[in-house]
Amino acid sequence: MKAIAIFFSILLVACTSKEDSLTIFDVVNINIVGKWAPTYFTQTKNADGTFGEWHRINTFVALPVYEFTSDGQFLTDGKPGANCCFAGNKYSVAVNKISFTETKNCPEALCVACPTSWTINEIKGDTLVLEVCTTRNKYIKIK
Repeated sequence: MKAIAIFFSILLVACTSKEDSLTIFDVVNINIVGKWAPTYFTQTKNADGTFGEWHRINTFVALPVYEFTSDGQFLTDGKPGANCCFAGNKYSVAVNKISFTETKNCPEALCVACPTSWTINEIKGDTLVLEVCTTRNKYIKIK
């Protein structure tokens, strides 16, 4: 009886995962190669470190399509993706972090202090959730 209780306890723990993060099994084979279009849904980090509700961004400006190529290039709307405050022209993925190189040097830009990498919070089917600084944005894969 004790063995059965231990088995079900282990099974319960193994089947439970945090909604906000990928499990070790999920991050082994992350493949972000392709074009990702914004869904205009975003979450903002609260003071306690949790994320709020998903909100739809209402904007008259089109957000860029991100492209991660198989040879390590990062493109925004088909052009090199280096930006003054984040991203670069080349990327690599390790565990669930996207790191950039070939960044753009903009000494006169006032940038928000952010980590130098993006976090992949979720990738399921054609949906990708990226965390950049204090926001999460949802993207769908363009076929």
